[in-house]
Amino acid sequence: MNKHPEAATERTAISHRNEEIEWQQVEHVPGERICIRVKGEDTNGAYSILDLVKDSSYGSSYGPPIHIHERTDEIFRVIAGRARFYLDGKEIDAGAGDIVVVPKGTAHTFANFDLETPLHLQITFTPAGDELAFQDCVGKTIDEIIELSRTKYQVIFTGPPLENK
Repeated sequence: MNKHPEAATERTAISHRNEEIEWQQVEHVPGERICIRVKGEDTNGAYSILDLVKDSSYGSSYGPPIHIHERTDEIFRVIAGRARFYLDGKEIDAGAGDIVVVPKGTAHTFANFDLETPLHLQITFTPAGDELAFQDCVGKTIDEIIELSRTKYQVIFTGPPLENK
């Protein structure tokens, strides 16, 4: 018995060829690019998928400040390179093929401290919506980004980015 019959009728297959994907430079973060692979509008808001690349040629690359998503789970898949993740007070290293699941309400961040290899992450948000934050932050000051993150995306910054130890 399908408890959600409307979900079965509203969904459509999604197909994007790699060469159709548009990469965007992330403002305020030199060497960081993103592309949205699956938009929330393609999944009726169920999830979204984006790729993020942190280019190591710009030097050791810290990630975002420690933060909490109050409404979304975030799933990271390391495609290439190595990432250091902070999850509720613990640090873990993850390499290509590893998956890190961050439930909503969990303080977290990530960084790329490898100067040799760019970090390539595939990030899934469920439900969708947070993938739009990158576009909404274009042209904004850091203070405006913090306020927009809190009010529109329910993302609360709770600490500094990771430091390379």
